[in-house]
Amino acid sequence: MALKRILLAGMAISLFLSCTKEKTYAPAEPFSEEKFNIFPKPQISPNSTTGQSTGWVGDVMPSYVNGQFELFFLHDDPDQVKQSSTGQHAIHKLSSKNLLDFSYDGEMIPYGNKSTQDNLIGTGSMVKAGNTNYFYYTGYNANNSWLQNTNSALVSANTREAIMYATSSTTTGWTKKAGFALKAPDGYATTDFRDPYVFYNTEFSTYWMMVSAQKDGKGVILVYTSTDPATDNWQLRGPLSVEGDYLMLECADVFKIDDKYFMLFAEDWSTSPGTHYRVASSSAGPWFKPADGMDMFDGHQFYAGKTASNGTERYAFGWAHRRNPENDNGVRTWGGNLISQQITKLGNDKLAVKAPSSVKSYFSKDADAIVSAQTGTVSGSAGNYTLTGSSSASGYRFAALNGTTMIKGKLALSNLNGTASINFNAKTDLSGSYQIRFEPASKRIAGYNNGQEVTRVPFVFEQGKTYDFSIIVDGSIIVLYLNDQVALTNRSYSAKGTSWSLTANGLELKVTNLKVSTH
Repeated sequence: MALKRILLAGMAISLFLSCTKEKTYAPAEPFSEEKFNIFPKPQISPNSTTGQSTGWVGDVMPSYVNGQFELFFLHDDPDQVKQSSTGQHAIHKLSSKNLLDFSYDGEMIPYGNKSTQDNLIGTGSMVKAGNTNYFYYTGYNANNSWLQNTNSALVSANTREAIMYATSSTTTGWTKKAGFALKAPDGYATTDFRDPYVFYNTEFSTYWMMVSAQKDGKGVILVYTSTDPATDNWQLRGPLSVEGDYLMLECADVFKIDDKYFMLFAEDWSTSPGTHYRVASSSAGPWFKPADGMDMFDGHQFYAGKTASNGTERYAFGWAHRRNPENDNGVRTWGGNLISQQITKLGNDKLAVKAPSSVKSYFSKDADAIVSAQTGTVSGSAGNYTLTGSSSASGYRFAALNGTTMIKGKLALSNLNGTASINFNAKTDLSGSYQIRFEPASKRIAGYNNGQEVTRVPFVFEQGKTYDFSIIVDGSIIVLYLNDQVALTNRSYSAKGTSWSLTANGLELKVTNLKVSTH
């Protein structure tokens, strides 16, 4: 879940928004609806009767059931809907068998009103016990009339956040459980108690509920256990030991690959915000960063990543922030597009990501990139280029990108002191309004919007080593994949229908087998 401050219709309204604490974001303004083929958002279907509504994807709560990925998510309504609604962030669902073709199934669990705990709904998870599916989620209500309720019949005082649940014999038709509200235990903040991740822990043969909580200004993961969710009896086991110091560890998720357990969590306050991970030999911890300290596989634009497996592969699902207004000068704001990535184990304690195979196969028509301009010392043709930027910047500009496109090839950097960049909305000097920059000396790849850094992911480059890369451009979403190890999700509204470029500064960049692929 996230709590942020939003101004709507000139009126300050405190709103619960996904897994982040208080930030200031302006409301999104009306814009021309974008078409996305790879990274979907809620878009109403003709003649729909399932509660569909145009909007955006917030925190994703994925499951694999019924032979498909059923991707529950917090639905962020357009501003004109929010202004007249009784609450926010109903849980909606997208479903897909291949993570390329999605159906939008509409509303699953509605929000409440100012007199209910779930005036706004926050992140949760689904677990099956017996023949019943339990969907645990966060109820959020910050209205004074709710928080100041002193009704003596209440078992305990109303709190801003509490854990709730709904049940279903399928994955639709959910019924909220009246009277259930798990609240923060003594010593923990009642304002930050959210994001229940519930699963059957085979290591301990019991159900676990992991909750994002806060104690003494520091984020912690609390664990509750139960032998049967039907009893509503959840016993506090205690906090997990998680390396690092964050304000909150939101939207936690745990899974096992080979002999290692991995935990994902999101945070939005440090100098490297986004989805982080930890590794352990037991689900009980202790949980440590990977040995090299690099604990991210994507940047800030892939937020609140959680996973699901089809029994063979595991995938991480997050969302990419949109901007307000919907252009490159807008302010980063909550909610956006669904991003799906295949997640794998790398070595003993690392996670890696790559594009799902179905997405790769979507791009079946390869063509050479068409050079439209060049600068500095460059050479090459037919997809093989050398940019000698050792003494002064050099680069190539290529023809405009139209429609959903993949740029792919191989690259190598001659040294680790300079930088190489892929630029979008490229100008005559080959710079771009959006830039993905390889920064080997800083051991990272970063994204810059109008010269301002907006996202980054750690990566250790080796001098002269050749790396495979691909870049998917789908509407205003741009996702870089490097060597099936890391990704960098980006948002650039100006990339559509404009030129792009490759540049090198302080090093020699070699690019081979460069292709532009379409469907």
